[in-house]
Amino acid sequence: MRLQFINHSCFIVEEGDVRLICDPWIEGRVFNEGWDLIYKTPFSFNDFKSVTHIWFSHEHPDHFFPPNIQKIAPEVRKNITVLFQETKDKRVVSLCRKLGFKEVIELKPDVWLRLNPGLEVLCEHYQEGDSWIMFRTKNVAVFNTNDCGIRDRRLATKIKQKIGKVDVLLTQFSYAYWAGNADDKTYRQKVADEKLEGYKFQCDIFEPKYTIPIASFVWFCHEENFFLNDCINRPQKVYDFLKANTKSEPVILYPGEYYTPGETHDSQRSVEKLNHDLEQVMINPKLVKGKSIERADLIARSKTFAANLKKNYGIYVNLLKPAKIFLTDYGETYSLSVNDGLMKQHFSREDCDIELSSESLDYCFSFPWGNDTLGINGRYQRPKNGTYSRFYNFFRFDQLKSRGIQPDLSYFVSMAIRRALVKAGISKV
Repeated sequence: MRLQFINHSCFIVEEGDVRLICDPWIEGRVFNEGWDLIYKTPFSFNDFKSVTHIWFSHEHPDHFFPPNIQKIAPEVRKNITVLFQETKDKRVVSLCRKLGFKEVIELKPDVWLRLNPGLEVLCEHYQEGDSWIMFRTKNVAVFNTNDCGIRDRRLATKIKQKIGKVDVLLTQFSYAYWAGNADDKTYRQKVADEKLEGYKFQCDIFEPKYTIPIASFVWFCHEENFFLNDCINRPQKVYDFLKANTKSEPVILYPGEYYTPGETHDSQRSVEKLNHDLEQVMINPKLVKGKSIERADLIARSKTFAANLKKNYGIYVNLLKPAKIFLTDYGETYSLSVNDGLMKQHFSREDCDIELSSESLDYCFSFPWGNDTLGINGRYQRPKNGTYSRFYNFFRFDQLKSRGIQPDLSYFVSMAIRRALVKAGISKV
């Protein structure tokens, strides 16, 4: 088996006549103009001619990005088989079928799928829509946990029993979401360090001979979130940490590089190239500028949003407390309630539950995944006297439903139990 790193979470697995590409985000900004790739992708849409399979780990746009997928020529798509975890909503597989791929296969839990006589795969949902995949030949086993963030020992042990030995582990190595206000660098450093500890946990549990850091090769590219770049884990730090704290040999790949498990690779050279390119981006960032939404349009959208909440979720949303919002481009404070939508008020900025631009708030009103996107692109601040959950809870219902989860009584009971277990130290997820 041979691997080729493409960019971010994207790499190619080659085995015999199979050339499978994972999570092909090739170009473009994602998460409402909040993220961009650090490195230029050494793979074009024309190169999909050599691809036999595509696997998508989950629906986030840095993994499953329809504007990129649609750029694959129709005559090329008809020769490619898509693999995706089995889901209730079928959104990803439905779109891929409409786009005319050769075949779309839903990967069932506990079922290995043989792609050719020498290669089989096992993929399963983890949490919050994420999934992991195992590639296995007679001689090599490659485990990609991607964004799963596996930190619970009980769940990790169950996965290990399913997949067996691991020769190569690929996983996320830095934070990629809101990690504190602009002035809270100490918190961000703590989050970054915890990401590396999570990486170590996976190495300790799955015991890979080699490990390849992926899924964090992005930068926060908007004027509202650029501050989040100050503590992201740089490639050199990741390499040094893995060398010092795990028994696994870190293999650092620059976009376009190949790696055959067991062969030697000059990781330090790759680290130097990665660090150089990242520093160039940080020194001369091309930041996205925000856009204001007309007040009348924003308020109208909020009322439609609130009306739909009441219509779709009834009694549950009546329990929501109004959220206090400071709109940064207006310089004004507003309340958000189920009955009235968005209304101008006179609160202290410090007492608000959230600070964000009208553009970001409009995105939350407009899409079921809007608040999920906001949490990932980090284009907001949390005033110290506010209660962020008051704002977040307004958008939790649609967010859950968009992931195929019904936000009903049984869900809320299970969430309460889960939080109690985490608080008691019994579980980490």
